[in-house]
Amino acid sequence: MIDTQTDTFHMVQLYLDPRRLVQLGKMQGLPLARTDTNYLVHCALGELFGDDAPKPFFVDDDPRTVEETAEYHDDRHVRVLGYADADDDILQQEAKLSPNPTIGNLYDKDRLDSHEMLSSFRKGRRLQFKLRACPVIRKASAGEGVNQNGETRTWDEGDELDAFLAKAWSQPEKDLSREKVYRKWLSDQFDHRGGATADPDQIAMTRFSIERMTRRTHGADRSVETIKRPDVTLTGTLQVTDSDAFVNLLCSGLGRHKSFGYGMLKVRRA
Repeated sequence: MIDTQTDTFHMVQLYLDPRRLVQLGKMQGLPLARTDTNYLVHCALGELFGDDAPKPFFVDDDPRTVEETAEYHDDRHVRVLGYADADDDILQQEAKLSPNPTIGNLYDKDRLDSHEMLSSFRKGRRLQFKLRACPVIRKASAGEGVNQNGETRTWDEGDELDAFLAKAWSQPEKDLSREKVYRKWLSDQFDHRGGATADPDQIAMTRFSIERMTRRTHGADRSVETIKRPDVTLTGTLQVTDSDAFVNLLCSGLGRHKSFGYGMLKVRRA
């Protein structure tokens, strides 16, 4: 995890072997038929690099499970980008402490790379961005609403809901669209976190799907559960309003489920 008190952070790029990802899943007792690539990447990064593992991170889009990738594309590696305190040299050293060859050889050592990111942005700087997000909200209290078919839907305090469904069930609007809701969700994220602003009308949803998300539960009995959540790619232009807060935002990511491949804000010149 990135220490936002340090002076530098890095963009890291690495390539993971899908066949060894499958082996790692088997070693950890995961149900591979319903385990998504993002979760296996999350496991792999932790095993390889420990506390220095890149987070947030981004996995190149691929509709297949990692098991299918391994079966049909033996020459393909899973490309991962992430933000980290450590550069590629430090990560190489950490990976050498892996206790198992399956883990130590999860990544292509010749293609692990990094570069130092800007640690300061001038106020007013405009940047293009791309974000793969899981736009969900937690309900502060229990309640009920009505869906578009007139059916009653209920939720409990603390439940996590798709931001679109939360809006549609509680405040029905005739022309409500997912893109409109997700634009507002992201604009609110910038406003609440500070460091940048973005006009919702200039945010575009370029990809949407409902994806399965596999994760281990907490507690003594760490079983595996599968949930469904929105998986959205949003692009647009932002304006930096506070350099330190913006760097903080980049390092920590946006939204929930950042450990599973969501929330990495990729930026470039506007």
